[in-house]
Amino acid sequence: MTRDALVSRLRLMGMALPAIFVVSVLFGSILNAGFSWYIAYASIGTSTVIGLPIFAFELFYVNSPLGVGFRRWPFARFIIVRFAFWCAWIFIATQLSNHWFGGAEGALFSDGDVWWTIVFSFAVGFSVVLSLTLNRLIGPGVFRNFLLGRYHTPREEERALLFIDLAGSTAIAERIAATRFLELMNEFVHDVGVALEGSGGVIYQYVGDEAIITWRLEENRNISGAVEVVRHLRARVEARGDDYRSRFGLVPSFRAALHAGPVVVGEMGDSKLEIVLLGDTVNTTAQIEQACRELDRDFLASAEALALVTLPPWAKSEEMLPVALKGKSRQVRLFAIRESLPQ
Repeated sequence: MTRDALVSRLRLMGMALPAIFVVSVLFGSILNAGFSWYIAYASIGTSTVIGLPIFAFELFYVNSPLGVGFRRWPFARFIIVRFAFWCAWIFIATQLSNHWFGGAEGALFSDGDVWWTIVFSFAVGFSVVLSLTLNRLIGPGVFRNFLLGRYHTPREEERALLFIDLAGSTAIAERIAATRFLELMNEFVHDVGVALEGSGGVIYQYVGDEAIITWRLEENRNISGAVEVVRHLRARVEARGDDYRSRFGLVPSFRAALHAGPVVVGEMGDSKLEIVLLGDTVNTTAQIEQACRELDRDFLASAEALALVTLPPWAKSEEMLPVALKGKSRQVRLFAIRESLPQ
């Protein structure tokens, strides 16, 4: 796990724990028919003993690169094992908390309140894990945006878009057959997710053999992380080269296109609801990705995107001849980004 990914997870934990502490104090006050500083201390202590290991298990194992094998288990087995871990730890931690903070001298379930504590722990834990699971299924922040109605009415935002396209996908699919190609794509997009961690970007959607990643520029107008994502992805695919060769007989390569500008974001659909991005910026990024093939470059960025990037020491940009993109009245300035060769 990279430093940025670790910081991102610690930040998420730091945001969630205070809310859990507040809810725990309220629960303790209701359970004891009144508030006292001892009740607050015992409630926070209990929620820490019960919740912190579970939260750490979910963030740093289940929903991290370490837990990829676990997440790929059949769904029923994945849920049962996860639930068993929860049951075991909540039972043990409740006894420890009852002994340390409840004044029960370690007696097992000597008070009916302990059962309420177990029920409350499951309820809070289930809410947290449900949020994490939905976040993983439909994309980081998307569930929150649905709940808040952020995009119920379409709105214009400034976004950076990174298109990552598997090179030679048609030939590969013909060579290894469709089922194996899907397995290859699944491995590749997993590597994309690992490379993306801590960069501030989120995967917007998969389109065929392409992953589309987006950054909201109102949050941060420095998108240098997008350049690092491409480098980390190349390094990860290269590091896994032997695994790819043994399973698929090849090591995948890819093209990347980076652009920035206004997009319209809004909810779309009824029976299947999703948040979509539309506009010229999306179309232009797709055409820049196509230009990678025509110009024989594996990473192109527009002038608009490059203006938001501080190139790291390992990278250099090379301005290409202005390119006429379909539907554009003027030519577009593009830059090839590559690793600088050591002197």
